[in-house]
Amino acid sequence: MGNEDKMPAVGSAVTLKGKEYHIQSELYDGPFSKVYAINEGSMQYAMKIERTRGSKRPVLKLDALVLKQLNHQDIMAGFPRLIAAGRTSLYKYIIMELVGPDLQRLRRSIPEKKFSLSTALRVASQTLKRIEALHDSGWLCRDVKANNFCIGKKNMGLIYMLDFGFARRFIRENGTLIERRHAASLMGTIYYAPISAHNFSEQCRKDDLESWFYMIIEMIVGNLPWLIHDPKKEYLLVGEWKKFTRGPGRQLLLGDSPQEFEKILDIIDQTAFNDRPRYRIIHAFINQAMNRLKIDKTKPFEWQEDPKILRGISGTGQDDYSALAEKHSNISNN
Repeated sequence: MGNEDKMPAVGSAVTLKGKEYHIQSELYDGPFSKVYAINEGSMQYAMKIERTRGSKRPVLKLDALVLKQLNHQDIMAGFPRLIAAGRTSLYKYIIMELVGPDLQRLRRSIPEKKFSLSTALRVASQTLKRIEALHDSGWLCRDVKANNFCIGKKNMGLIYMLDFGFARRFIRENGTLIERRHAASLMGTIYYAPISAHNFSEQCRKDDLESWFYMIIEMIVGNLPWLIHDPKKEYLLVGEWKKFTRGPGRQLLLGDSPQEFEKILDIIDQTAFNDRPRYRIIHAFINQAMNRLKIDKTKPFEWQEDPKILRGISGTGQDDYSALAEKHSNISNN
């Protein structure tokens, strides 16, 4: 029998709210939390935990809050189902639907370190829909990256969005916009953070789309031009790189991506702070690229066609791109 007063460990069992869960394997070990594959009888779930004390930045409360709201609003497709949430004397936890590997690990398991255009453009479409749904529920992600999108465990053609530890509400319950702050922490993952984050400015919906754009370009091209820099030591230089790509260095970012992506970047950059992004127009450009390139939208993704891609993924995920600039910003009021 498991014990609530012990930290979870692979091979052990924990009893939470009267239910016994057996811990099968460790899926992820990150700077803020751990994720385990667990089962309750024949049912398989994922359990994310963080220590009650000593966490570098508590994230589970936000994770649970966002998932509860998405589940309550019946925005289920593409978001994990929340099973339970709570805390013991040692750790906080959420138990949710078990999903498959994340898009970053899938991309890295391919020798070229990039997806085919067929896969990348259809991934772009699905992930944009998830971000739009999150925004429509009143939340910003502030950490959009491939690590936070996973394929389904059973339906590997469905992409899930998860990990909302850096989320922030931008709309009150009465529907009014929350006022913009004069300054904010550098929040998220440095490689994909928007320019406004590098400027220590408040983030908005269009900033999530800027991070999404970097993520998709990396999937198409293989590497972002600032990948050579250490995100912790050279986060300012990474920010300057992003600004450079809005001028003379634009093609260094776009590489051989479809021509429609230059227009998509313009649309994102031209969006004002409080404006609703033009999701429909961005979707139209993605569809235009797929039609122009004669991409079959019903074709399976690469990981569905080639089992070697899934076999090439290691057992435990390590989010080595995560880099919150803690020592350079105050994260107590983010």
